[in-house]
Amino acid sequence: MRVSRLVGLASILIDHTLAVPALPERGGDVIAHDLGPAAGGGINALVAAARLGLPAVHAGRHGTGPHGALVRDALRHNGIDCLLPATPGRDTGWCLALVEPSGERTFVTAPGAESAQDATSLAAIVLRPGDAVYLSGYDLVYPDAAPALTTWLAALPPAADGGPWVVFDPGPLVGQIAGQSLRSVVARADLVSVSAAELVALEALPAPRRLVVRRGAAGAELRAADPGAAVDVVASPGVVPPGPVIDTNGAGDTHLGALLAARAAGLDWTAAPSGWPTGPRPSRSPVAGRRPARPGANWGCRVRPARAGAGPR
Repeated sequence: MRVSRLVGLASILIDHTLAVPALPERGGDVIAHDLGPAAGGGINALVAAARLGLPAVHAGRHGTGPHGALVRDALRHNGIDCLLPATPGRDTGWCLALVEPSGERTFVTAPGAESAQDATSLAAIVLRPGDAVYLSGYDLVYPDAAPALTTWLAALPPAADGGPWVVFDPGPLVGQIAGQSLRSVVARADLVSVSAAELVALEALPAPRRLVVRRGAAGAELRAADPGAAVDVVASPGVVPPGPVIDTNGAGDTHLGALLAARAAGLDWTAAPSGWPTGPRPSRSPVAGRRPARPGANWGCRVRPARAGAGPR
């Protein structure tokens, strides 16, 4: 199936990012550089796809407070529509992201309206031929969203029978997803994208139809169990960043959005895991929601601009 639209069910919240020299020890303190708030989470894949020509829409919940307004502004800036109205009386949640000099990030998440996906809101989503539905493991940890999402996904016809493609990124909380929920979503997914560390949590499950394993600077690997995939394993080399890595927040999501855009543009599975071979690319993960793309930037991380005096935002 040729994907023609990315429908994002992955929750979007506000990342408040602090650059720290090191994580504080328990009971300690550390002086940080405040990089400010920006929309994060599920927006990363949508922005990457939209900037590369694959239309994208957000089908998740969003709040009515200042965080919800920031999310909608970031989506609007990138030409991404919201399929659902704002949730009255509740704001979008936020995440504290601590970024070390190596670019490694540590999260503390306070969920909000985005975590309250339910059967009523899911029933309002109208899918169309060519849609790819993007789901995050974060939403399978939320007690309200998990049963609603797994039931809704199970009712979708398979892609071979005219249903949507289902794309699943389990994320760093994969170990906290209930076993049956994880099993059912992986079984329905047409593509699963994981980091090398997250792969361990899937080893006891039947192999997904297609599995992308992201290996950081070593590149990515596509494994296909689907007999119709025409390829068993494709290894994609890493890409040298054009500058020092600032942080890796959103790298996997951005890679996934780029991969889907590449497939939508006609690249086959032997080329798509590498991302886009030519042309403009997202400059960084969506904090990138507030800056136009520039040619030559790296898919998987934010990089420090070479221009003197330019900051990470």
